Amino acid sequence: MQKRKFIKKQTIDVNGKKVEVSIFGTSIKLNDKETLSNINNLLEEEKIESSIGKMLKEIEHISLKYPYKKKNLKYYYEVGKILQFVDKEGYADMRGLIWGRMASDLKPKFFGGKKEIRSEAKRHPEFMYLLGKVSEEYIRKLSWDQWYEILKFKQIYKEKKLLRQIINDCIKENLSGIHIRNKIKELRKKSRNK
Repeated sequence: MQKRKFIKKQTIDVNGKKVEVSIFGTSIKLNDKETLSNINNLLEEEKIESSIGKMLKEIEHISLKYPYKKKNLKYYYEVGKILQFVDKEGYADMRGLIWGRMASDLKPKFFGGKKEIRSEAKRHPEFMYLLGKVSEEYIRKLSWDQWYEILKFKQIYKEKKLLRQIINDCIKENLSGIHIRNKIKELRKKSRNK
């Protein structure tokens, strides 16, 4: 299967000046057997870019409500609800590319600021996205650091019983860091052995 490409930023030289421009990941070559497929890919990229633009406008409204964003669960949760658009519009398999586009190229200030390494920019939107899948009543029960550890298990939001158990254990035992990860592994192992 061909690796998916997507619009990204590139710096080019124009009359001796460095200019940052958006480029499409898909290219069209005349007389190529894949021309029609490439045109469809290009149209899809434009559609995704349009969706991203709409979502960023919604995120901007939320951003104005939260001047302090760092480790702010409410902000991350609200943005995460908006980022669910990737599921609704069928782009879940392109999440990483979309997160990179949003958090590295377009609006890094909404996602923890500009990162030196482009791939690191995806972490904040992915955390937001996963947090947005959890019930709001659960979000308030734990700290930022606890949620950060729990959501390292990307599919845990689907395991409702396990999630409730780990939230209760985090509260009762004041779990953090490696203890949360070990507890999740332990509980998963127990549930599989039943």
